[in-house]
Amino acid sequence: MDKIEQFMEESLLSLKPEASVTDAAKLMLEKKVSALLVYDESNYLGIVTSTDFSHKVLAKELAPEKTKIASIMAQPLITLDRNHTMRDAYRCMHQHNIRHLAVTENEDVVGMLSVKDFANYYYHEVENEKLE
Repeated sequence: MDKIEQFMEESLLSLKPEASVTDAAKLMLEKKVSALLVYDESNYLGIVTSTDFSHKVLAKELAPEKTKIASIMAQPLITLDRNHTMRDAYRCMHQHNIRHLAVTENEDVVGMLSVKDFANYYYHEVENEKLE
């Protein structure tokens, strides 16, 4: 079975909880990602996604430049160890109704798995079937 570690993104992007939604949106646009981890001095507190912007900021007519990430982030951070299978990851994401999953190793966050990574996973599966 394919493990999460084979398909996760290892570069972690994060912002401090006091950053504004505008700051987060600019970083997401620059780095071409749809989620950022929220980090304080010692650990990851939660996650903020582009969906949070539309559902928790724009739909409520909040000012993005004044709204802090801490007020809209999803917490606690949902995690799964890198040695779990992609099937385990899917079940976890489905159960929690999330599109991004923090990946851990020895309880430290070491990566991120998103629905986009599942596209890569299924592409990999199809290519392997063609070789058989």
